Amino acid sequence: MPMAQLWLIKFMKRLSMFGLFLFIFSLATIAQTPQVIEQTLVKNLKEVQKFSSYGGNYDDEKLSKANEVFENNLLNYTKIASTLSYGFPALNKMMMNATSEDGKFRIYSWDTETGGTMHDYSRIYQFRGGDGKVYSHGEPRADEEGGAGSFVYAIYSVDSNNGKIYIVCSNFIGSTNDHYQSADLYKIEGNELKDKIKLIKTASGMTDTLNFEYNFFSVVDRKERPIKLIQFDKKTNTLKIPVVINDKEFPNGRVTNKFISYKFNGTNFVKVS
Repeated sequence: MPMAQLWLIKFMKRLSMFGLFLFIFSLATIAQTPQVIEQTLVKNLKEVQKFSSYGGNYDDEKLSKANEVFENNLLNYTKIASTLSYGFPALNKMMMNATSEDGKFRIYSWDTETGGTMHDYSRIYQFRGGDGKVYSHGEPRADEEGGAGSFVYAIYSVDSNNGKIYIVCSNFIGSTNDHYQSADLYKIEGNELKDKIKLIKTASGMTDTLNFEYNFFSVVDRKERPIKLIQFDKKTNTLKIPVVINDKEFPNGRVTNKFISYKFNGTNFVKVS
């Protein structure tokens, strides 16, 4: 048999084996239903909480490893399209998962359990791109960067002349008293998630964010958890930020019942009160 023909036969056999491997791998991926995935993630997150700096079993090395395992698994699983539409009822009791109304954008936030009175949160961003595929990406964990992140509690949206704009509302825990909330604008452009979308008109110019500091104990009596101080009126496309004042009881910010409102006019958010 000619050498060229023999080589071709061997090549086809290898190609068949490779195809079989891909087939088996595909079956394994399909077998990972959202429910099975959730069980794995719940188990992973329990390991994070087990070695938490807030508990009696604190172990820095094991906690760091547990966070790494959870983050890597969450990042890999959120690339599976079915997870974007799954509600994760059990996981929601252990972390914050906020999804946009159109179901195309979700942010997963969890406490890395590495902080003290300042809590360190990390996030995974998941979205459906213009090609219909589901993408996800993370960000450096707060404990690795020497800082702390915030958790996302709501994602609102408006339809602009250039596509849908997402309003991501988050809360940062600086200490027992000192908290911060923020509304930040995002947009899906093609197959990429863009931040720093500067469509908010303020006295100092265009910005992509509105934020404020407040004393948690000025709103501690509210039953809602987490406390969502930023409001959005879908009927009027109006974003409402609470007025916070400093007084003797709460020098670092008393939340009042008044609001500063920014109405979206199809192009920008413009202050109306």
